Amino acid sequence: MKLSLWDTAGQETYKSITRSYFRGASGALLVFDITRPSTFTSCTQWLQDLRQIAEDGIVVILVGNKSDLAEVNADVNQRRVTKQEAEEWCRMNNVVRYVETSAKSGEGVERAFLEVAERIYRNIEAGKYDLNDRRSGVKGFGATGGASAGTPKTITLGLNDAMRSGGNGWRGACC
Repeated sequence: MKLSLWDTAGQETYKSITRSYFRGASGALLVFDITRPSTFTSCTQWLQDLRQIAEDGIVVILVGNKSDLAEVNADVNQRRVTKQEAEEWCRMNNVVRYVETSAKSGEGVERAFLEVAERIYRNIEAGKYDLNDRRSGVKGFGATGGASAGTPKTITLGLNDAMRSGGNGWRGACC
């Protein structure tokens, strides 16, 4: 499975540009800052825009970032959006899952991406995408040199070698 990722930054300034990335998307991570409630509130509009443009059945995961600032043992807990609030938002908006991450430490980041990839893969296996229709955001296995008919399709989702070894491919933070 090959994933193509676009970070649309979530800023209103780029909204007209970012909407073009929604076409043909099979999955999306809606990311907000757990220390800034306004970013959580804006997820509702981003989700509406996404669902208006993307194909039906897009896999959406809500991601609360900066979990390192809400550590139980931290001197000052900077969390302003609770897990319960985020999980309730997911239920109300038919979003499949909520995960928390720390771009600073890397904690939870792999899980967020794997969650989207695994759900997309299950949808492929269940025949939920027309693999010949580019609007689904998924290409057929034969078109990309993947498994051919009669060959079992196996996918292993995990960290690549550069990430595992701490090589240049992974800096341990977003920036």
